[in-house]
Amino acid sequence: MKSRLLRLLAAVGLLLLSVPANAAVECSVSSNGFNTAYDPALAAPTKVQTSVMVSCTRSDPATDPVTVNYAIKANNGLYANGVNNRAQSGTSYAKYDVYTDINCASQWKGNVTFSGTVNFAVSSTATHTFWGCIAAGQNSLPAGTYWDQVTMTMDYGPNPQSTAVGMFPVYIVTQGQCSFSSPPGTLGFSYTSFQPTAANVSAFFGVTCTNGLPYTISLDSTSGTIAGLSYSLALSGAAGTGSGVQQSLSVDGSMPAGQPGTCAMGTCAGTNPHTLTIAY
Repeated sequence: MKSRLLRLLAAVGLLLLSVPANAAVECSVSSNGFNTAYDPALAAPTKVQTSVMVSCTRSDPATDPVTVNYAIKANNGLYANGVNNRAQSGTSYAKYDVYTDINCASQWKGNVTFSGTVNFAVSSTATHTFWGCIAAGQNSLPAGTYWDQVTMTMDYGPNPQSTAVGMFPVYIVTQGQCSFSSPPGTLGFSYTSFQPTAANVSAFFGVTCTNGLPYTISLDSTSGTIAGLSYSLALSGAAGTGSGVQQSLSVDGSMPAGQPGTCAMGTCAGTNPHTLTIAY
């Protein structure tokens, strides 16, 4: 009985020693994504350059492969609308996409991948450049920080392939701002001494402010005198809320009737500058 037991244990020992060590290459994929300011008033898309990195290790350099092939694809993020990427802030969304080229012509999605080979004799890492492109003219965006997260999936190694997953953040920051998108013209009074009716004129201008942004408009003074003729000024609107598109307003001037003026010639002219200010 004792000799049989020894023979059985020896056979098991030979069986365990005959199992070969498993070769293993482990890879990961990562990216810092991008963080950028965005101005909806710009006529061209906003472009941001960033990169994705592949990093691989071998458990046993003596037996593991010297090279490993890989391909990386990206999804449409967390807030996609169909095939279009979007970043979210509250109930609003900023449209953007990621591209393999600086011209924002080839989207990094679907069958478009970053692919290559890690050659351990040269380096255990590889880097690919990509661009975030934010569509121009998104005037309806309120000010805020818009966020999204894109998932990358990397297939690598021989068949059967291994898979690594990584994610990168997207931050798009819009600042509240206002501008005189169409400046006011000149208030041109035409007046005859002692005329029986007031002279009324208007100068129109445009204000464009970020959607939802409150603003106020003021004049440095609401009255003045030219050639002995007094006048008053008023704004058609002194406050408002931005809509992301131009809003039209006016400076309205009135010169009361019955004024003689101080013109010693047949015709006199004069100017009086005023400052229009927008606060937001």
